[in-house]
Amino acid sequence: MELFQASKQWATRPEDERFESLTALHSATKHYAEVAREKRLPFADLRVEAIDGDVQLIGKANVPAKFTHWAFGQLCSRVGAPASYLRELPATLACQNLNHGLAQRVSDSSSNATANLMFHQNGGLVLRSLLTDDYSRIWNYEIVERLQALEAQGWEPARPDIRVSMGDFPALYASDHDMFAFVRNSHLTVDERGSDGAIYKGVIVENSEVGASALKLTRFLYREMCGNHIIWGASKVLEISVRHVGDARYRWNGYFAAVRRYADESVSDLEAKIAESKVKLIGTTKDEVLDALFGKRINGLSRLTLEKGYDAVIPAQDGPANSQWGIVQGLTRYSQTIPYADKRTEIDRAAGKVLEATF
Repeated sequence: MELFQASKQWATRPEDERFESLTALHSATKHYAEVAREKRLPFADLRVEAIDGDVQLIGKANVPAKFTHWAFGQLCSRVGAPASYLRELPATLACQNLNHGLAQRVSDSSSNATANLMFHQNGGLVLRSLLTDDYSRIWNYEIVERLQALEAQGWEPARPDIRVSMGDFPALYASDHDMFAFVRNSHLTVDERGSDGAIYKGVIVENSEVGASALKLTRFLYREMCGNHIIWGASKVLEISVRHVGDARYRWNGYFAAVRRYADESVSDLEAKIAESKVKLIGTTKDEVLDALFGKRINGLSRLTLEKGYDAVIPAQDGPANSQWGIVQGLTRYSQTIPYADKRTEIDRAAGKVLEATF
């Protein structure tokens, strides 16, 4: 299967959000945290004013703060107003709508009454995020520090292996609201017996410290990454998502410990798991295999999809169609015949879960 997360970053990130090393990425994300100031205020204390033709946030201290594009959208979301529409209005009219929405929110006793604000100083006060009091922030630089610990064990930022003429920079990105990093251990290759070449252990980490997304960790094996950062030949894909609420800081420490165990897992153990999946038979007949797989209720794998995958197996290349490894190869081969990228990805990810299933 292919993974496209890194390719989407490669295609959309401006030059100033690309980094050559984890050290440079850490420096940038640490700076964002150092200049940040967190403040919790009742929504009742907040209002907006039109200042110099711009909508700005005002609290009880009467110190105005400009909005980042992201933070303005968050305020609009909190008061139930369409951000795209308000951005087109004159500032005075936009402020009237927003202040009305804030007043309505305060009058609703069921709403979270406290705002979690984060500012930074940039020639004046700028609001980077506006969230509610149940938000639990995980700083981007903290995550980069965990990746630097892996780097000390032989891991490195992933770079293209093929078509490097398209660009040879690593998959490391960060802005004032999010980060993305893809690291691998290129010195710890896993020999997949019966196929050409080797596969590598990879980890992708994504996070936002201003509420743009959850913390996401994806671990997998893969063959190569091309110049546009499409990851080819991915298998054993496991995704973990940590929402920034409640005990998120406790949970992300636990999940990163699991990533560390994966990083430390021996090559022989991984090779043994792959070898086992090649001889592990799910059933004797086609119907037994389809019944067993369908019984796992894996999202994205209808019985028709499973049958198409079974029929797509090439035994000389994939092994028996009734083996755990063989059916996974057949499913990923079938997915490549589907013209819709989202459906292909859904089947590929579901096929990865077959490898993790117990029969």
